[in-house]
Amino acid sequence: MELQDLFNKEISFFEEDLKSKDEVINFLTKKLKEQKFIKSMADFKTAIYKRESEASTGVGDGISIPHVLNKTVLKSAIAFVKLKNKIDWQALDNQPVDLVFMIMTNGEDGDEHLTALAGLSGFLMKPEVQTKLRKAKSIKDLKTIFTHKEEKKEIAANGHYDVIGITACPTGIAHTYMAAEKLEEYAKSLGMTVKIETQGRRGIENKLTQDDINHAKVIILAHDKALEGLSRLNGKQVIDTHTKDAIFNGTELITKFATNKNLKTIQAVGGHQQVGELTLKKFLDFKGNLLGGISRMLPFVVAGGIILGIGFLIDFAIGNGSSGGDFGVQSAAAGWFSAIGKLSMSMMVPILGGYIAYSIVGVQGLMPGILAGLFSSNIMGFAYGGAGAWDNLWGKLIPGFIVQESGFIGAIIGAYLAALYVYGWTKAMNKFPKSLAGVRDIVFIPVVSLLSIAITMFVLNIPLGYLMGAISDGIKWLAAHDLILIVSTLIGFMMCVDMGGPVNKIAYSLGVLSVGGKLVQNDTTHEQTIIMAASMLAGMLPPLMIAMSTIIFPKTWTAKDRDAAKANWLMGACFISEGAIPFMVKDPKRVAFSAMLGGAIIGLLVGLLKIKLGAPHGGIFVFALLNTSLIDGGTLTSASIGVGIGVALSILIGSSLISATVLGLWRSKDIKKGKLTLDSTNGVKENLELKIKHFQGNLDLKNAEEKLKNLKEKLTKYKNFELELKAKQTLHQQTMLEKERIRAEKKAIKANQN
Repeated sequence: MELQDLFNKEISFFEEDLKSKDEVINFLTKKLKEQKFIKSMADFKTAIYKRESEASTGVGDGISIPHVLNKTVLKSAIAFVKLKNKIDWQALDNQPVDLVFMIMTNGEDGDEHLTALAGLSGFLMKPEVQTKLRKAKSIKDLKTIFTHKEEKKEIAANGHYDVIGITACPTGIAHTYMAAEKLEEYAKSLGMTVKIETQGRRGIENKLTQDDINHAKVIILAHDKALEGLSRLNGKQVIDTHTKDAIFNGTELITKFATNKNLKTIQAVGGHQQVGELTLKKFLDFKGNLLGGISRMLPFVVAGGIILGIGFLIDFAIGNGSSGGDFGVQSAAAGWFSAIGKLSMSMMVPILGGYIAYSIVGVQGLMPGILAGLFSSNIMGFAYGGAGAWDNLWGKLIPGFIVQESGFIGAIIGAYLAALYVYGWTKAMNKFPKSLAGVRDIVFIPVVSLLSIAITMFVLNIPLGYLMGAISDGIKWLAAHDLILIVSTLIGFMMCVDMGGPVNKIAYSLGVLSVGGKLVQNDTTHEQTIIMAASMLAGMLPPLMIAMSTIIFPKTWTAKDRDAAKANWLMGACFISEGAIPFMVKDPKRVAFSAMLGGAIIGLLVGLLKIKLGAPHGGIFVFALLNTSLIDGGTLTSASIGVGIGVALSILIGSSLISATVLGLWRSKDIKKGKLTLDSTNGVKENLELKIKHFQGNLDLKNAEEKLKNLKEKLTKYKNFELELKAKQTLHQQTMLEKERIRAEKKAIKANQN
């Protein structure tokens, strides 16, 4: 479909006297409904305002391009209105708007929406087009202006371009193409040839070749997100700026290229990485690097955990809930699902390590980061464990040594060290001749990085293994000396320390040993299985705590966190503690301590009430195997089982609620004090704004005016609350900076005295 075909006489208006942005949106929405371009005014306006809340669609030069991709759209089109007087649209250049283009499509042809936006964005950046639009009086004028004419790219006599660049914005739509069009326009006005690559929603277009890059006089990277393929620019001087700068200051960027404050030399790692320069500053963004790993790890945890739960459910439904460690794999059908879930969850730690390293140094960090995670989680027997010729190859170097997993903690440390090795080796080999650059990136750096991280993890696992072994032996001694109450409390606490990490694994392993009667010898009453009950119930707590907290204290979590926490109900029920890891890594202190409190309470109550469990896994699916020694002398009767299940369920729900409340109150208190800042919106303000827009467009609904008044009052209160929070956060940051300054001064004075 050509751009001009998206304009229609019924929804194109000239010299309209509208006074505000809201009036324009209401006016066009009403006309679209009347002309049957949309099904619902309310849904359409909700979509429009949602897009406006993300970023202004006022693109500058008096133009706004609001756009909607929604099922309420019946026909893809562009509504147009030329205003008699300019209005405020919070545009990028802070100038009022008089030309409004409202793009709409239902998404059935995703490329149609992108093509319309990209094409329109390119046209509107041309001054001659803007002049014609302000003179247009009819739909015929409008279609004539937007009739596509193929432009011939100007190339210098030698076949090279004077100015080249890359543009990209987060949505990959409007600003990507506007910046490209404006840079081309600025270069041509200066009599220079130009080629601009766009990295938008339609992928990379007009891609720069190595020849283009090698012969360019000016290189401009105008982007609001990470760029791909920066290795092409290794060693080249470029201006690294934003799309807004390219749109409004292109002439200055080109003419004053050599003196621009954003001029830098690209030193990318190599390959097609999406990071920029290789710099030590990236190591300091601990939170960003961690989130980079978590976001890639999360699908493995969620999908694997849910599918593993299906395996447990199948065995439970068949009636295979009493065969100990085989639960979940007794039937072939259950085993099929369990294999998928286990494999997915086994990759959780390696993926975390790999993508933390990736976020720091790019693709070269993936391989050593993933290997650091594999050595941390020991999911393969090559290095440690097993008795075959290809098993325990590292363990054979240290007779008698049994490795213990370091879990995600080891993966995080290992990932940072892997990134550091990549950085160091890359710098060390930076002066390789160009003829060996490919071999350096594909062979030399990967090989030495792998050897470096392998040696590091081998050394790190030795003290860790002995430490974890000592903890395990200590707990076995307590259990053997009839101190089960202390042991169950410790086990509950340990299960929540790192939620799937090494401490958690030790506690769980001791529980499994108790089921097999191997923890305490000659235990005819099977009292030691109290340890398994404490282990499983405490292991179910962390994900349940997170899920509860996001519901009880929604304002203290981001909208994204609340959405992700929904899967934790199932993971908690299935005894998959790892569901809480993404939340703990983002907020380690509050999440971990709240969970440890609840875990210790579970362990203590399970020990006091002598709740026992004869199966090592399964969550709610093996609750039928719970019983208590306080009833019928500990024999398996309907009374001991019924009471055991009821008490265990009460302990689990009550402890999870306590932990969720502690966590929510703690986060709420620190948010109000400015100590904790949410990394994105919690959705409260946006939700209120959407509801307000809904009722404003539907005043005929019952009690609409009253509801609208209440919503506006709530929005005002919340905005004031946000302003107070920002002030407190600023004050807290200033206080911390002052403390740091004082510490630095004291350190300097002490150093001078010495």
